[in-house]
Amino acid sequence: MNHYTGNISPGQDIIFVFGSNPEGRHGAGSAKVALRKFGAKNGQGEGLAGNSYALITTELRKGHPRITLEQISDNVRRLYEVARKMPDKRFMIAYRNQPNERTLCGYTGAQMINCFLSAGDIPENIWFSEEWYKAILNLGL
Repeated sequence: MNHYTGNISPGQDIIFVFGSNPEGRHGAGSAKVALRKFGAKNGQGEGLAGNSYALITTELRKGHPRITLEQISDNVRRLYEVARKMPDKRFMIAYRNQPNERTLCGYTGAQMINCFLSAGDIPENIWFSEEWYKAILNLGL
């Protein structure tokens, strides 16, 4: 399992993977970074744009149900399919939350880590933060 330290910097072989919403409103957290530095596009909630990949993890529309952990795992599976088709790119997962710390989508770091681990074989070009890498080792996941 590959991991990186520190912040993700733009580069030709880097794809910045961030949590998104179906509407593609990228106003906070890593989504805002993706918009400003990695070519994410407002209005695009999922998939590749520039050197970013929007992964739907949250629902912002009032009256719509929350995105479930199962749905997030399905979205991660689609990310893995894209990553396998682009072996020359490093897909850097922007999450760094500790296991008990909540992400902007409301789930804990451990719950989100489990979504990535339960989505199937992790492609070699998926890179997790050092924080998540250590959490995976410590949690025995």
